[in-house]
Amino acid sequence: MSGGVPIAGDAKLLAILDLLRCPHCRGTLAFEHLPAGAASRLACSGCAASVTVQDGIPRFIDTPADDLARRTQASFGYEWTQFDDWRASGSINFQDYFSGLDLRELCGARVLDAGCGMGRHARQLAPYCERILAVDFSRAIDVAARNVRELANVSCVQADLTKLPVADDYFDLVYSMGVVHHLANTEEAVQVLVRKVRPGGRVRLYLYWKRAGWSGRILDLVGVVRRLTTRLPFPLLKVLCWTLSVPLYAGVVLPYRMLIALGIRAPTRWPLFVYTRYPFTVLYNDQFDRFSAPLEKRYSEGEARALLESAGLRDVRARPMFGWLVDGVR
Repeated sequence: MSGGVPIAGDAKLLAILDLLRCPHCRGTLAFEHLPAGAASRLACSGCAASVTVQDGIPRFIDTPADDLARRTQASFGYEWTQFDDWRASGSINFQDYFSGLDLRELCGARVLDAGCGMGRHARQLAPYCERILAVDFSRAIDVAARNVRELANVSCVQADLTKLPVADDYFDLVYSMGVVHHLANTEEAVQVLVRKVRPGGRVRLYLYWKRAGWSGRILDLVGVVRRLTTRLPFPLLKVLCWTLSVPLYAGVVLPYRMLIALGIRAPTRWPLFVYTRYPFTVLYNDQFDRFSAPLEKRYSEGEARALLESAGLRDVRARPMFGWLVDGVR
C-alpha cells in the first residue's frame, strides 16, 4: 500500500507526511499506489483506512452527522470564501494576536494553526518559523491554501480539531484564534491541542469574553437576535450585515476617527472603537461572523484560565484584547 508516487503539487504534503497520523489507529501514512492520472490518496500503515488528497490537501473529514457541526462547518466555509483577503486586517491584527511573544524565538519552530480560516495568521507568521501546519474543518481550507500557496513552509490539512490527524508532542507553538468557543466540545478540543504541543511548548487561544453592565446587556440582545440570524440563508445574512455595517462605520467609527484627528482622546473601551484601526471590510466581516456562527461561548477571565489549566498547562495567563488572549506552557 505504501511507497506510491505523489502527483505534482503535493510537495507541501511531502514536507509534513511524517507528521500525519491515521485518525482511526494513529498509524503512519504514505502515498498509495494508484493508476497514472488518478487523484492522490494516503494509505495507513496500520489499518485499511485511506485519505483523499484533493488539490494537495489531505481531507480527513466527512459530512458531520451532528446538525450543529454541519451548520458550523457550512457557516465558516461560506464566511471565509466571501471574506478571503488576508490583507484586510493588516499587520495590526497580527500584532495584537501575537503580542507578548518574541517572534525571533520562533526561528526553527514548528507551529500549528488550529482553525486557520482563510490563512491570514499563518501567512503572516510564516517568515518567523520553520514550518506551519494550517488546519480547518471547513472549505475555508481551500482559501487558506490559496493565500499561502507561494510559502513553502506552510502546509494545509482539512480536519476536525477534536480528531487532529497529527503526531502528539510535536509542535513548539499551537494557536487557535477565535475558534474553540464556537465548538460544542470546547474542552475536548483544547485537550487535543495541548497533546499536540511538545513539553515546554506554548498554547495560545483567543476567546470571547463575558461583559458586565451595558456592554453585557448589548451582548445579551445580540444573543437574542442570533437565534434568528443563524438560521438565515448566508447570502441574505451577508446583505443584512452589510446594511448594518454601513451606518455603524459611518455613524460611529468615522466620528471616532475625527476625534482622534482633532487630538481628542476617546476611551478605547467605547463600542466599536477597535475598528478605528481597520477598513470597513473588517467591521463587515466581523458582523457576519457574529450573526452567522451557530454557537458562541463567552468566558470570564477565571473561566478562560481554567480552560487551559484543566487541560494540563502551567503558567497560564489571560490578557484582555476585546476578548481574552490566554496562553500557557505545557
